[in-house]
Amino acid sequence: MNAESPELVFRTSYNYAPLPGRVVDLFNEWKKEGKLGFMELPGDSELLAETLRLVDTVRGYADRMIVCGIGGSSLGLRALLSAFSKTPDKKEIVMVADSPDSALIRELTSCMDPDRTSVTVVTKSGGTAETLSLFLSLYSWIAESANGEEGITVITDPEKGDLRRLASDRKWSSLPVPSSVGGRYSVLSPVGLFPAAFAEINVKALLQGARTVITDFRERGAASLAAEIAAGFVSNISSYPVHALFPYNDRLFDTALWFSQLWAESLGKKMDLSGKPTVTGQTPLACRGPADQHSLLQLFMEGPGDKTVTILTTQPDRNAPRIPAGFEEYPSMAYLEGYTPDELRIAEASATGKALEENGIPVSYLEMKKLDERTLGELIMSLEIATVLTGLALDINPLDQPGVERGKVLTYAALNRPGYEA
Repeated sequence: MNAESPELVFRTSYNYAPLPGRVVDLFNEWKKEGKLGFMELPGDSELLAETLRLVDTVRGYADRMIVCGIGGSSLGLRALLSAFSKTPDKKEIVMVADSPDSALIRELTSCMDPDRTSVTVVTKSGGTAETLSLFLSLYSWIAESANGEEGITVITDPEKGDLRRLASDRKWSSLPVPSSVGGRYSVLSPVGLFPAAFAEINVKALLQGARTVITDFRERGAASLAAEIAAGFVSNISSYPVHALFPYNDRLFDTALWFSQLWAESLGKKMDLSGKPTVTGQTPLACRGPADQHSLLQLFMEGPGDKTVTILTTQPDRNAPRIPAGFEEYPSMAYLEGYTPDELRIAEASATGKALEENGIPVSYLEMKKLDERTLGELIMSLEIATVLTGLALDINPLDQPGVERGKVLTYAALNRPGYEA
């Protein structure tokens, strides 16, 4: 058995049945067929070594980085940066540009020194319009710097796409997104690890946590952490069309946004695995605890009974300063004496969960025993595996996103891209 158990804990307020064995078997078949490339990333030591070598190279001339990407090429990275900003401006080491906005480009170019900046462009397809518009807008700014085009790094498909061809033609530094890894499952590939390592995040610990979850799933199957999460989540989909992920730690709000893409794009499908019409999906909603107790909780408690809630918590910082005494004559303040803000936050998470339960709302709980790279790696891999398992339990393909393509085609047509006339 696995000697190293996950630090992540999952429990629920409701009963659910284990996943059917056929779902776990189908997952394992897809893995053997090479469809689940994200499962291979934590063990790909060569790709990690290549990534870290390039990080060292870039650090030789740059102390800041701009990453151009969108969707799966930015949301996972944002989650990593937000979770591990060790000082208030730590995440500013890496700036994420994920919206084609001229004001954003002006801000970046005005506040950063091109001679000490690296520009990384991330798109697996090599043709994402938003990402390329940002990169091309920054191209002259970085190409005319002291480092010239050496300041550019490309992360894209290892063989296909215009961006791969351009990187090859210009001899730009590049890293591959393995062909079997979809964008929303790519955070533990160079997509997330390259800029995260540049920001001094311990990416080896992230991968260690992910490996722990994979081993747990391989050894325990339907009884594993990831399969238990999937079984709990899938049991609520038909009755509760909205799934709110409620992290009670602001450092994990971007993780909730990452999960929103993972869950929505993977499960919102109109065809089943046999090609027959179906309607599946559950709308994810990223919330901030405790802040959204003062905005969304009223709706959850007394509005339509169409929501299931997952509360994500971390342990309080034992070394945090405690709220001082001196306000005994003010009852609304005196009772807080001796507590830390973290302890208040954790108490609110528990109380909110209990209040939701009392109102008949199914509540799941994910508890991170530590907020460190290893445990976040466990959370990421657990949710990725759970998402695929949920899709297979619903008899749909959780890896594709055909509904996104029509909007892309119409965008290309509006901008007169050859071959995409309306």
